[in-house]
Amino acid sequence: MPRRPPTAIDQYEALSTVVRLVRGNRARTRPELGTTALLGRTVISQRVEEAMNLGLLEDADVGPSSGGRAPRRLRFRAEEGLVLSAVLGATALDVAVTDLDARVLEHRHREWPVARGPEETLGFLDDQFADLLKERAPGRLWAVAIGVPGPVEFATGRPSQPPIMPGWDGFDIRGRLQERHGVPVWVDNDANLLALGEARSTGLDDDQHLIFVKAGTGIGAGVVSQGRIHRGSKGAAGDIGHARVLEDNSVMCRCGRTGCLEALAGGWALARDAVSAVHEGRSRFLADAHRATGEITPADIGRGVVAGDAWCLTAVARAAERIGSLMAALVNFYNPDCLVFGGGAVTGGDSTFLRVVDHTVRSRALPLASADLTIRASAAGETAGVAGGAHLAVETLLSADALATWAPGGRPSAVEPARLAGGA
Repeated sequence: MPRRPPTAIDQYEALSTVVRLVRGNRARTRPELGTTALLGRTVISQRVEEAMNLGLLEDADVGPSSGGRAPRRLRFRAEEGLVLSAVLGATALDVAVTDLDARVLEHRHREWPVARGPEETLGFLDDQFADLLKERAPGRLWAVAIGVPGPVEFATGRPSQPPIMPGWDGFDIRGRLQERHGVPVWVDNDANLLALGEARSTGLDDDQHLIFVKAGTGIGAGVVSQGRIHRGSKGAAGDIGHARVLEDNSVMCRCGRTGCLEALAGGWALARDAVSAVHEGRSRFLADAHRATGEITPADIGRGVVAGDAWCLTAVARAAERIGSLMAALVNFYNPDCLVFGGGAVTGGDSTFLRVVDHTVRSRALPLASADLTIRASAAGETAGVAGGAHLAVETLLSADALATWAPGGRPSAVEPARLAGGA
């Protein structure tokens, strides 16, 4: 059978593969690229030259020789572009500017309630982004990525009935930010960006599976499968906070339903119960905190755990058991390699939460599903979400479909995220 002639699709698939392998340090020389990508020497040479013309790759130092002239190592030019990334939370947001390797060049944490609505919040975000670009060349901006604490229809970049984001339902975040910055914009659930940032920063192998659980004011999860975020059909995968875990209609969730995990084990739910504990005289520690500020926050409960307050310890342990019970079912269903926890419940300086979760999952999951399961706190740090957003944007822009759109003209701004099938 005659060999099929190469097509433009083959060209951009090969170009994407070459750039991805060098960017991920999985192949650094032309011979290594040929061996890893299973592409011929001529194709590798052509695609490397093309990547160099686009400013994505360059020759760096000389690699080790296996006989004959030593090959030149290739380097991904992460400095070629910038990404603005933000993750919104219930009461604060993180903003950062990164290079194309998702290395955070500058990061800021700002108190800001997302309930102030999209216009005020995105206006505030515009100001933060402008400050981050002030000392840098705005013309180098490739993309913007933003994570929000609620369900997102990924194809459109619009929040879908987010319980803690009044006024945001159906708001065109992508369109608003693209009009302001003139570059492609990706909008996703915050837990997905945290999961992707965790996977990339810890070197998760492409054949491994990770569930990242954000246990803070609310509860959500991001799933990484074979190197990519699993979003499901519309983008709702991982919204575990609103799984019904208690047949009790008296426990109302912020989503309007009853018995949700978040209404029993989320940070806001613990703070709600803590107020009752103070009025009933069951926690001197929280009573002092309430007297000082007039309110109780999830952070106060975390400090109470570190201080050894009995009510706080019991409340956090009960929340951890409820979360662990649901995660045991998901471990049986999905069989991940790694179960990672981040958020205020984990970063409070005490190991009570993780100990109880670990015990609950291992005692309730099937032995085969939990035999080699790693359960740990996030290792990616406070910039995991913004780094995950940058990875999402850059990896999508370096995909074959995106390169076929922008490489001929050399302008990543030509890419329309809505026309791309997926993402990282």
